[in-house]
Amino acid sequence: MTACSEPIAPESDAGFAATAVANAHSRPFGGRCTTAFTFLAPLPTDPPNVQRLHIDSVCQLKHLGRTTGSAEQVVVFTGPTTLNASNTTTYTAANGDQLFASWTGTGMLDPETLVVGFSGPEQYAGGTGRFRHASGSAFLTGSASLVSTTGAYTTRGSITY
Repeated sequence: MTACSEPIAPESDAGFAATAVANAHSRPFGGRCTTAFTFLAPLPTDPPNVQRLHIDSVCQLKHLGRTTGSAEQVVVFTGPTTLNASNTTTYTAANGDQLFASWTGTGMLDPETLVVGFSGPEQYAGGTGRFRHASGSAFLTGSASLVSTTGAYTTRGSITY
């Protein structure tokens, strides 16, 4: 037997990445999540109409199955009962694959019940595992109680991976 005169370089994942992108398909996406949130301390530079939240969610989502989510949200009250909000979310599927999302929406606070109804688009941009090159969007609609610090939302759209 003769040995190779040059070492064999380990394979890079460039070929895998190109294959994954070439095999990507758009799929219907959506589901339902329940949430629990905590109020975070404002940053020193936050104006008085800004509230920060940490949101944990448990979801049942197409292509992820039973999923957990973790989000950091910034809420800006634009009036006594109106608000704009945005967050970044990491969804983690049961197998550990993650999907990265960003959401921006609007909401209305019911001053009697202290329940906020909200809606807006969520964008998907990458992740880990099978969602490494994911893209897509969905429309999210839900509500949250400022008293119980719980909520729920549904989402419907499409995802490519």
